[in-house]
Amino acid sequence: MQHELRHAPRVSLDVEVNFAARAIAHTKDLSSGGLCLITEEPLKVGKILSLSFTLPGQSDRLNCFGKVQWSRPGGEGNHENGISFWDATPEVQKLVTGYLSQGVM
Repeated sequence: MQHELRHAPRVSLDVEVNFAARAIAHTKDLSSGGLCLITEEPLKVGKILSLSFTLPGQSDRLNCFGKVQWSRPGGEGNHENGISFWDATPEVQKLVTGYLSQGVM
């Protein structure tokens, strides 16, 4: 049995994310603490990634680091990777929580 480790509720979100030197993936969901990143290959747990993405309705890209917390097979041959925000600036945190507080679902 897998225990729920999330500290914040997540909302579904599909945006393009640039990470790891020109690699591109999409998100599955987003919370104030991180996101689920869909990739073709599994990511190594503990790896620190440089993330860059734009939230819907915003024009500025968010740039921050994320740490891979878990990785598992997903649908259609892809992998789901739980990424926690790592050393996110107050500005990035404010933009993410502002987006989430809009009640998007």
